[in-house]
Amino acid sequence: MEYTISLFIFIFGIITWIPFLKTPYGQDQAGNAYLADQVLKKKIALFKDKTVYTIGHFLHVIVLQYLFGKDNKYCNWFMCLWCSLSAVIVYWIVYNLFGLTSAIIAGVLFALYIVNPRIGGNWGPIESLLALPSLASLLLIIQASKTDSYLLIALSGMFFGYAILIKQTTILYLPGYLLMMIGRDISLTSYLIFGGSAFLTNLIPLLYYWKKNAFWEYLACNWLVMIPSAVNPKKYNKLYPKMMVRGEMDNKTKKHVLLNNSLSLFPVLFVTTISSISFIVNYNFSIFYLGLFACLLASIWMIFMRGTLFPHYWLYMIPWLVILASYSLGEIVSNLHTGSNLNTLQLSGISAICGVFLFAIIVDYKFYIPHRDPYGFLRKFYGDNFVNANYKGTIDIGKYIKKTTNPDDKILVCGWAPYIILYSERSSFCPDFCLYAEDYLEIYNKSNPALLDFLNSIFKFNNFKIIKQKENLFKTGFPEIIVFADGKGDIKDFEKLTGIYYSKDEHMRGYPLYRADRELTELMSPYDKTSNVEKNEEVKLERNESFESSEKQDWNTALKTAKQLLKKDPQNIEHLSILGDCLMGLGNYKLLFRFYNRLIENKIVPTTSRLELLNKLGEAYCSLNKFKDAEALFHKILILNHNNSTVLNNLGFVYSKQNESRKASECFRKTLELDPNNEDAIFNLDQIKAQCS
Repeated sequence: MEYTISLFIFIFGIITWIPFLKTPYGQDQAGNAYLADQVLKKKIALFKDKTVYTIGHFLHVIVLQYLFGKDNKYCNWFMCLWCSLSAVIVYWIVYNLFGLTSAIIAGVLFALYIVNPRIGGNWGPIESLLALPSLASLLLIIQASKTDSYLLIALSGMFFGYAILIKQTTILYLPGYLLMMIGRDISLTSYLIFGGSAFLTNLIPLLYYWKKNAFWEYLACNWLVMIPSAVNPKKYNKLYPKMMVRGEMDNKTKKHVLLNNSLSLFPVLFVTTISSISFIVNYNFSIFYLGLFACLLASIWMIFMRGTLFPHYWLYMIPWLVILASYSLGEIVSNLHTGSNLNTLQLSGISAICGVFLFAIIVDYKFYIPHRDPYGFLRKFYGDNFVNANYKGTIDIGKYIKKTTNPDDKILVCGWAPYIILYSERSSFCPDFCLYAEDYLEIYNKSNPALLDFLNSIFKFNNFKIIKQKENLFKTGFPEIIVFADGKGDIKDFEKLTGIYYSKDEHMRGYPLYRADRELTELMSPYDKTSNVEKNEEVKLERNESFESSEKQDWNTALKTAKQLLKKDPQNIEHLSILGDCLMGLGNYKLLFRFYNRLIENKIVPTTSRLELLNKLGEAYCSLNKFKDAEALFHKILILNHNNSTVLNNLGFVYSKQNESRKASECFRKTLELDPNNEDAIFNLDQIKAQCS
């Protein structure tokens, strides 16, 4: 019978996942999928090129992606089966401890809570994966105590070691497991076998990466990087890249997060407290149960130890809360079933338990309702704005990048938005992808541009550095695309780092997206070398001759000549004006605007030259029939220099094109007052008079 029930527990676990099987990748999963794709394509090597912290988890992702591709439905089904099997293991653990009734309750509660959306269980985080191997290890310990089987103890140690590979914080469960082994009267030899098996499981990947010349990188990524933040987050978190400690919050926010994340778990927290009291009052509190409580306390510590409060950290507690709570719940059900007389205190306790479970159902039931829309759950939980910005918006950006770039182009996403990289199907310029902009700037402006270089300042060894010198990628190349997804970022800082100028892509809404602008970089190159060059009359004459002949024949030749002249004298406004004429002649207005606006905004040329450049931009707007934009620019110039006859004449032309004859006439008259021989103004004024007569 108990085996049949375990099958039903497994099926129930699958049922609880049905509302979430269409859920799109979470951002963390998208990052893992991208990374697995890079490994499978042999573009990067884990630890040597890319910092990762959970080799066990990446093995799952890599195998899944190798077999089925990047479609997230396979990942969801994998998590569904994994969590359902974990529920079965919980069932058998509790069956051996407290009996069938408690086991059924434990299996059902675990299946519901391990996928709880409020604590992030529905997208399959690492903490969900951790349950199966750690619980399998515990179940094998219980079985080994009955049979004195060293093989079961060895398997238990291997599962525990594998749980450590999935996430290193599992090591904090070790004291609890040792207490549980003591409580089951396990022999001393079994302890050695258990520890040796766990160590061997972790030694295998260590030896593999030692052979791949990444021994220290593997050791640092898996262990050293976590220790300082866990021991003293207030002291050491400020040394970490901002992306790695992005979950830090102020005290007020922490209180809100703690309350919100605990709403769903409040019933089992309440019942676990009752179980604890029952164990103590009834003198059933053995060393084994002390081990269970030690694991629960360790899981609570895991939530707080790094100073971050991500919702999915609450998943650490689920197995231990469910196991301990099932004892009291099983006792209550048994008493009700047998019709035992209950005193007032017991009835009050049962009423309170029913109340807290009813409350949890009321606040959470809506999240378990299936949706046809893959984003339906996310919309209900986070709202439309969140979904559009963090999911659909980033997917659109990724697809847009794929459409407008070459397969070999590399991109840089600043901020935790792996969706962009995943759906762009482009490689990240930096293997450590999706850091904040400030992280990239801080790291790659150092002599040792390594993500974990801060460990050298924490673990100070004489004449030895844990993190070795690395090549600065920005000295040998540059990303074609830079996207500022979140965090702080200024494209000018990256232009200094790369030596390449970037232009904002105005076609894609959402996060700011910049493209490497080689044309602009070429035009701006003279200003990077010198801010002021003495005028050279010989160059001026050469320019005039070349331009006169080129203007009549070929704008491309003229542009080439204008660029040469500009390199010799980048401050010469006549050269700048001629280059603008060439760009207008070629119809390359976008480059003209980008170039002139950079010179104006950065105040690279004198004020008088900037006014002339603004006037040239106004003329360009006129050529594009954008008379309102031209009008705004001419007004801007006249505020600074109201006696500029050329600008007044241009403004009059703009007014005439907009059928504002009176304003146009006033501009032409003012032009003639300043320049009586201005033929354009005379002609334009005569034209207006002829039209009005």
